[in-house]
Amino acid sequence: MIGTPAPIELASLLLLLVGIGLAFSDIRLSGWVVGWILLSGALLVQWFRSVLSYSLQGGSADTEIYRIADEWMGLGFSLLVVASMYMMREVLARHSLAEARVRVVSAAAQDAVVMMDNRGRIAFWNAAGQRVFGYSRQEVQGKKLHELIIPARNRAEFERSFTDFRRTGQGPVIGKTLELPGLRKDGTEIVTEVSVSGVNVDAKWHAICIFRDITERKRAEQMLELEYAVARCLDGTDAPPEALRAVIRAICQTQNWDCGHYLGVDATAGVLRLVEFWSVPDAAIQGFLAAARDYTYGPGVGMVGKVWQSGQPMWIPDVTKDARAVTAIFKAQSGLRGAFVFPVKAEGKTIGVFAFNSKDVREPHPQLLAAVQTIGGQVGGFLQRRRADSA
Repeated sequence: MIGTPAPIELASLLLLLVGIGLAFSDIRLSGWVVGWILLSGALLVQWFRSVLSYSLQGGSADTEIYRIADEWMGLGFSLLVVASMYMMREVLARHSLAEARVRVVSAAAQDAVVMMDNRGRIAFWNAAGQRVFGYSRQEVQGKKLHELIIPARNRAEFERSFTDFRRTGQGPVIGKTLELPGLRKDGTEIVTEVSVSGVNVDAKWHAICIFRDITERKRAEQMLELEYAVARCLDGTDAPPEALRAVIRAICQTQNWDCGHYLGVDATAGVLRLVEFWSVPDAAIQGFLAAARDYTYGPGVGMVGKVWQSGQPMWIPDVTKDARAVTAIFKAQSGLRGAFVFPVKAEGKTIGVFAFNSKDVREPHPQLLAAVQTIGGQVGGFLQRRRADSA
């Protein structure tokens, strides 16, 4: 029976009533919702026209009244359809304009600009993102941000924070600038400065993150702090053995070396001899250092001899694969791999060397290589002054 409301008409009527109620409330509606409400109103008007047409066929409606009502309802139907289409078009246009603006601004940005959708998946990734993290836009699109660029130890905490953000658009990191570890495509860990903000798109919260790689700046700051730490070690005592141990320990603990030792020049014998050392509590490493007491090095012999001879620092990522480090002492079962040696100078002359080792393979650290020139001079000046005082 044509006069009986069909489910679609009932749904349209309900949606229209809800829309009228929301119009008089303080609730802000998405453009998509308004568009669908208007379209539902159009469907409801069309249903009324069908009911009126049935009434005319049954002889219960006046022809003139039907003509006027049908014309007005036809006009209302057309207006509602046009209004709903216009509203939806405006929403699409705003989205396109917003995306275009983001693309223009982020294309010129030196920082990585990343947008996450409500599911935590990457919806936008600018060109700087590839430079900072190594991934192209095609590689990251639709992937979860924390699974790509957040180190494994920080992922659970990141996911918990984002879960709260999804519901409210608020969180402990929103509107703040934080220092967080980041992970590049090649597995290298970097230090990033991150600012996070929220944006509501179609009643769903999206996060916009701006990442700045501050790894080099942090390393420079760490090297400056290391130089200050060495100066404090030297100022804290007049005893060279105590000062040398403190310096070795400071460098090991701040730069993650497992052990370090200082070898001084024995001018009479023309060799380097072990003077002081420090290590983590490891039996194999301590055995290596104990054995080092019995070894001396001439100019050009082993890493320490080569550094003594050249007056330049030397870094070997893996001593087991580099002939420059082949000496009898490294045949011991110490498990050491990475090695770093730099000279200690006074008045331009090398008077000793510091040697540091780790069980891990260690790639050269440019900032540390630069900083040891200052540190070697600090220690050399201290030892020369103590020697003059004791003379």
